[in-house]
Amino acid sequence: MYQEIPANNGWSFFPGFEEAFLKPDFDSSSWPQVDLPHSPHLFEIGYKKEGFHQGLSTYRRKFSVQKEEKHLLALRFDGIANSAVFYCNGKQVGSCTGPYLPYTLELGTLEECVLTVVVDATENPQFPPFGGSMDYITFCGIYRLVTLIIKENESLSFVYASSTEADSVHIHGRAVNSESRRVQVRLYDQEVLLAKGETVIEKGSFSLSLGNLSLKRWSLNDPYQYTVEVTLADKQTKVVRFGSRSAEFRSDGFYLNSEKLVLTGLNRHQDYPYVGYAAPPSLQREDAKLLKAIGVNLVRTSHYPQDPSFLSACDELGLLVFEEIPGWQHIGGQEAWRKACLENTQAMIERDCNHPSIILWGVRVNESADDHELYQATNALARNLDPYRQTGGVRNLKHSEFLEDVYTYNDFSYAGKGKGLQKKTNVCPRQVPYLVTEYCGHIYPTKRFDPPMVRSEHALRHYRILDAAHATVGLSGAIGWCMHDYYTHANFGSGDQICYHGVTDLARNLKAAAFVYQSQLDEKPLLCVLSSMEGGDHPNACLDQAVVATNCDAVRLWFNEDEVGLFYPDRRQFPHLAHPPVIIRDFIGDRLKAEAYLTEKQRKALARLLGKVGRQAVQLTLLDTAKLGFFLARHRKKYGDAVRMFNTYVGNWGSKEAVWRFEGLIDGKVVARQVIEQALAPSLQLKCSTNTLSLGLSTYDMAQVQVLITKAGQLLPLSYACIGFSVSVEGPLILASPSVSCTVGGSAVIYVRTKQEAGEATLTVHSALGDTTIHFAVG
Repeated sequence: MYQEIPANNGWSFFPGFEEAFLKPDFDSSSWPQVDLPHSPHLFEIGYKKEGFHQGLSTYRRKFSVQKEEKHLLALRFDGIANSAVFYCNGKQVGSCTGPYLPYTLELGTLEECVLTVVVDATENPQFPPFGGSMDYITFCGIYRLVTLIIKENESLSFVYASSTEADSVHIHGRAVNSESRRVQVRLYDQEVLLAKGETVIEKGSFSLSLGNLSLKRWSLNDPYQYTVEVTLADKQTKVVRFGSRSAEFRSDGFYLNSEKLVLTGLNRHQDYPYVGYAAPPSLQREDAKLLKAIGVNLVRTSHYPQDPSFLSACDELGLLVFEEIPGWQHIGGQEAWRKACLENTQAMIERDCNHPSIILWGVRVNESADDHELYQATNALARNLDPYRQTGGVRNLKHSEFLEDVYTYNDFSYAGKGKGLQKKTNVCPRQVPYLVTEYCGHIYPTKRFDPPMVRSEHALRHYRILDAAHATVGLSGAIGWCMHDYYTHANFGSGDQICYHGVTDLARNLKAAAFVYQSQLDEKPLLCVLSSMEGGDHPNACLDQAVVATNCDAVRLWFNEDEVGLFYPDRRQFPHLAHPPVIIRDFIGDRLKAEAYLTEKQRKALARLLGKVGRQAVQLTLLDTAKLGFFLARHRKKYGDAVRMFNTYVGNWGSKEAVWRFEGLIDGKVVARQVIEQALAPSLQLKCSTNTLSLGLSTYDMAQVQVLITKAGQLLPLSYACIGFSVSVEGPLILASPSVSCTVGGSAVIYVRTKQEAGEATLTVHSALGDTTIHFAVG
């Protein structure tokens, strides 16, 4: 007998704690009812009182289970931030520390109890990741799922199915109170039984292999998975999903299924606007889908194990994962702190070893100093628990003590000049596997509402480092910092306590830099102008350059009805990328054909001179004056003619509003276009992650609704659009974000969730731009 039952609905919540709550006759019926995942606080975007969320909160729920007297009751909490004490009928029955890994509360043969969970969000220096100054927030609450478990005294505690070759699967595990019991194993391809085997538990563990197979390989493009059922006598059946694949970091790069693959990745935090960490599985999955759509093939779970549902989504979508233990630079001196590092290593691997997406275990606290004793122990433990995966340890130290299998290093050396990445031999020995695990980030933080030249430079830095990653000999790949902007402490980030390091904003709306990665894909034509085409956004009111992210062969530019010219990817500056950006600095080009007296060579020379004069605020150098004078004399023109040409082709003063049209060409055909028309009015658009929400899940379903202020023909939101709006919901949905908000940099996000009722629902956003409504089906 073994049963798992979701226990996420119907909890009572109080934002504090009093000793009276522990009395057996305490009445909590007046407390609000909440569902899990739950955040005790609403986390607005920016400007928070430091530590406002670090207090106590209390959750209560009555459990009543019909079971045989011998059966045992337990509750598995997948994530509580940051520690908790558990009381059953007023008596303490357990406690846990650490926000990122599961804790199982054993309740014995109880059939009924009132469980009180006192959650402490304090960043307690007695256990990881705390004790030092830390560049992220761990939030608060019972923020992951809770499962009620009914089991017998004999039970399986761990099962691992691994397959590095297509012809075999190795299964091993552990069981409690089950010595000499038989274990049956069945391997399925969906409903088809492929193989079966049987073994006996000895000294609490078992292992066996199934051979003579022909398994499909799990890969990025075909993330195929199989199912193993492990049955302990007649007591319990445990089901695990796995994929057959090999993953190996070598001195010359990374190999998936023996084929070399350049790793291109982004780091991910797990925080969200308003809800903090408390995002249900459906929202976690959206982040994995976003990463896949952006165009990366690897995500690092910085700096802690993340939600199992996110990892499962990576398995299903074909997205590789580098997962690491909790921590940020600090190593505690207390024995308990160091012991917790080992416990975290074991808990992370035992929880997540069946995910085929995971290719590397991070067994070193991010950017910490060398610690031979501690990291020798974490590496030995990881290799013992999982001999099929390599270990890494993210550091910001060159040539530090190397105890892992892969030298993983944060390379922030690029500051706008020189090479994008350091040579491998400047960081670690040539013969060891090497992976860059962070770049860019805090070196060039970029807000959605920053000046356009900052935003396009942010994108160019990602381009330059990606190009360097492809060029660096012996490098497996590089992981950018980071996927999205994130909450941080007051001593980090910007003044509003947000780190603006992401290629998307905190609400997961794409910044210009996200299109750098997307442009390297070939699935469909892409063209996105990353620069402003408004003169007033540039010094001297003169366009400097237009950076275009594209996977097209060339870009044709038009100004109003006049063709400017055909421009090509910059392979000189980015020789190693599949699709370099197109960088346009000549906005006059073929428009000078209107000056019929000029030859092609003269047009090009005049275009360069007029553009240069514009960028110099109409200040002519001595050489410029000589060139202009020679031009006027040669063509019998007057100074007024020069002024006219400058106003027409550079300043555009007195002309009608400009329309810039960019056309992406592949094999000479237009396959993508973007039109930037100055005179167009903006509109408010809603982009929804899903319009169908389910009631058949282990907890509530949630949809993410992105609010975008755009102009027709443009991909990026309007960076200066700060437009207030209100939200109304009708039908069986609950608003999980503020009902009144404002776009920042032309974007915002709204969350809605189910409330155990089926039917049709609508969400309407009311603003000065009009009302916009979307529809949902809940069932």
